[in-house]
Amino acid sequence: VGGSEPPWWLLPLPLLALLLRATRRSPWDPRKCPTDLTGKTVIVTGANSGIGKCVAMELARRNARTILACRSRERGQAAVQEIRAATGNPAVLLRLLDTGSLASVRAFAAAVLREEPRLDVLVNNAGVTGRCQENPAATRGVHNCGVSPQGHFWLVGCYLLKASAPARVVNVTSFRHSVGTADSGYLTGQRCPGGYDAAYNSTKLMNVLFTAELARRLQGTGGCPVVHRSG
Repeated sequence: VGGSEPPWWLLPLPLLALLLRATRRSPWDPRKCPTDLTGKTVIVTGANSGIGKCVAMELARRNARTILACRSRERGQAAVQEIRAATGNPAVLLRLLDTGSLASVRAFAAAVLREEPRLDVLVNNAGVTGRCQENPAATRGVHNCGVSPQGHFWLVGCYLLKASAPARVVNVTSFRHSVGTADSGYLTGQRCPGGYDAAYNSTKLMNVLFTAELARRLQGTGGCPVVHRSG
């Protein structure tokens, strides 16, 4: 007789299921956000694909003047046309930028200062990965070992943003920073992480550390760095 009855702990399960269903949050839809960025100028690096392209699409949808900073003219221009068609925003522009080249970064920053009255948001999304190649003769500021070269653009970006305060920096990173290693030798090419995964993880950790330090240095200037964690 006792075996034909369900265990007592099963009795509240239907009530618990109803409670969970009632309190479950609906999926967030960025298109429902009412924020209007009319009059704002934003830059998204690496915006021809992936996360950068999605971010640029949403910013353009909110009427921001959206500058796609891309290394490839062909892929960048294709992204510009797609975003313009999808959002109806004609103020979507392409500016060539190779974040792995300090000369390109300086030229890009000089052009922005010359051509844009202000900059409101800088989204540092671009990055590179690759096989580790140690370079004992490398000078400080050269990024090897698959480490993202965004540091060059970040530092120049500080000047752009200080001139436009209040403004915001958004650095794209990942939850995998938690298993990364911070080593200044990775930035100079004197040492390299062991393999693709280690390089990626270390890059993301240094992104987080950089953001924390940038927040400290920009305190009181109107710059507001934010870490955006992607999968």
